[in-house]
Amino acid sequence: MNRLSTSTILGVVALAGMLVAPYFALIYASVEKEQKLAQKIFYFHVPSAWVSFLGFFIVFVASVLYLWKKERIYDLWASAAAEVGVLFCTLVLLTGPIWAKPIWNAWWVWDARLTTTLVLWLIYVAYLMLRSYGGDAAQNAKFRAVLGIVGFLDVPLIYESVNIWRTLHPPQLVRKGGLQADMFEALMVCLTAFTALFLALLFQRVSLARAEEELAMIRADLGEKET
Repeated sequence: MNRLSTSTILGVVALAGMLVAPYFALIYASVEKEQKLAQKIFYFHVPSAWVSFLGFFIVFVASVLYLWKKERIYDLWASAAAEVGVLFCTLVLLTGPIWAKPIWNAWWVWDARLTTTLVLWLIYVAYLMLRSYGGDAAQNAKFRAVLGIVGFLDVPLIYESVNIWRTLHPPQLVRKGGLQADMFEALMVCLTAFTALFLALLFQRVSLARAEEELAMIRADLGEKET
């Protein structure tokens, strides 16, 4: 019997988590007194932000390792993490306005946290665009590694933006102990589910990238033999 791959195991865990998470977010967690049902998006918005930051942190670490060791595998991990990180960062930017509209009466305001998050998204979209640019592969990977490292500096700025500037965005309720017990439990379930989903997608993307490279090498070898 073949052993299950890491991405398959994570996929099963993620599927189970994503089936359970809506129950905890929409039914188990009590309704917030001031924001009412609009606050429920919190249980999807915050985990999306968390895993996007995790993705960009992996880009940061893998990029540092690539510049240091010049090994292709680190560039593959950085690129895969950037892809998945951008996906979840997009969810952050989509769920944020859904929360903001009934609370602020506006889909978007140029709030400090919103603006710095948009900047983060643009940086890593540029990272992905640079990857598709072509040219010298090694030089391209170096440029992307530098961009991945510099781009991550925006993450702590986003996290502390509600403390540095006057902002409409809610403070870090978890850190300040501003959540009821059932709300905190629901958030932890959703965080676990989203983290498992992120890891499943990341491992699957890395596996696919390695398979693509192996296929390209085989095609190159066949081309050389034919000539």
